[in-house]
Amino acid sequence: MPTLPLGSVVIPAHNEATTIRRCLDALLVGFAPGELDVVVSCNGCTDGTANIVRSSWPAVQVIEVTKASKPAALRVADEALSVFPRIYLDADVVLPATSARQILERLRTGPALAARPPASYDTKDAGAVVRSYYRARSRLFSLKRCLWGCGAYAVSAAGRARYDVYPEIIADDLSADRWFSRSEIEIIGSEPSVITVPRRVRDLFRVLRRRYLGNVQIQDLPESPELTTQSTVRDLMAMVMSSPGAAVDAAVFSAIVTAVRITLRISPSADWNRDESSRIPTTTST
Repeated sequence: MPTLPLGSVVIPAHNEATTIRRCLDALLVGFAPGELDVVVSCNGCTDGTANIVRSSWPAVQVIEVTKASKPAALRVADEALSVFPRIYLDADVVLPATSARQILERLRTGPALAARPPASYDTKDAGAVVRSYYRARSRLFSLKRCLWGCGAYAVSAAGRARYDVYPEIIADDLSADRWFSRSEIEIIGSEPSVITVPRRVRDLFRVLRRRYLGNVQIQDLPESPELTTQSTVRDLMAMVMSSPGAAVDAAVFSAIVTAVRITLRISPSADWNRDESSRIPTTTST
């Protein structure tokens, strides 16, 4: 008799023809047919992302949404799936199958209601300033207790029942995170999700502008938590005290964050602001 899948995965994708292969290859390599329900929710795609998925992974369900909207893609995908636990995975992020399985199995048995994998940053193609920023970010202890920031998070059926459909905001992971206490979230996985970072400072600015706009939108929602920088400041001060190199990284991190927030006050644009540099295929030598 056929058995229910172990869980499901939602992958919202907007023009991800250059990244969707690495995402799905890593996710699906460790699962047997029928063991995982996967939906790639293409939104506003004009680059053939949907056709790539259909031709290479026939078992993966593809949904096409006309509007370029991640929240819309998430809402439509949620309606198409019924199996929990459920992973929400960005199309430009690599989540190893081993960790995906561990997350789903853990959420099936509890007691956690939500989870995410550990995260790592692929900085090999980034400039020195960008690498410094991400070295500092990886040391922020306050970010290690949250669902957001690693391009992948998961919820059990009871966890997903905590909140309604995704609102029309940028930061879906931050929106989901606000419904859980820190004790209800676990960091699970023997292998981290891999986030390819922007290559240049101006590309990083685009990513951070979008992230901080999402923070503002969260604060405007009913029952949203007060978002503060106190814990981040404490973490940065600890870095400054730890070593000269870490102090330099902390200073770079602070300078970039401050500059981005100033630009948002001057020009609070809500444009897509997506970094394209991390989506450029890397040429490797053999």
